Amino acid sequence: MSLSTGITVISVLVAILSALYARRSATIARQSNDIGRLNSLLSLRAHYLELLGKKDQLVTEVGEEEGAAAVVRALAHIDSRLREVNDELEIYYGKVFRS
Repeated sequence: MSLSTGITVISVLVAILSALYARRSATIARQSNDIGRLNSLLSLRAHYLELLGKKDQLVTEVGEEEGAAAVVRALAHIDSRLREVNDELEIYYGKVFRS
């Protein structure tokens, strides 16, 4: 076996190891992004639930009809956003905990 053949074999082995490492790094980065997204969605969900928990207090503090109607509309919007967050949570929960 000549020197050039040995160098070629070593180069092929290094290329294969590099490809395997790159694939593993990409997989781990994807998992990390999914975990980060899940944590963000959980924080957002907790915030929306906290706002919805204060619904009655907000309506009574505003008091006037026009302001109370605006609060109710805003809370309805928060409720719809909470449903969207819950749908996204189901998706990312499955991605994070499937493995």
